[in-house]
Amino acid sequence: MTRIMYEVTATITDPSITDDWIRWIAEQHINDILQAGATHGRLVRLDDPRNTFVVQYEFPSRQAYEHYQAAHAPRLRAESARRFEPAQVSYTRRSGDILA
Repeated sequence: MTRIMYEVTATITDPSITDDWIRWIAEQHINDILQAGATHGRLVRLDDPRNTFVVQYEFPSRQAYEHYQAAHAPRLRAESARRFEPAQVSYTRRSGDILA
């Protein structure tokens, strides 16, 4: 079975929320996605560009990832939107097969 990498890049445009956003991701959101089927999750602060973070998750299969997307992602994305306005943080997402 092919494992799947799911990556979310967050660009924080309002520096006043950075600490709250990091705390929420590290203490709650990653755990929520692990409970929804991911097997690993980590938060990385990029060197450049500033105020950009990558959250990487690993799912054990395409089926587990698609289940997460259908059953859990809409609720978790809505929670993020309630906590942080689109003008404060923007997200891009991508996924792919883990080959090695």
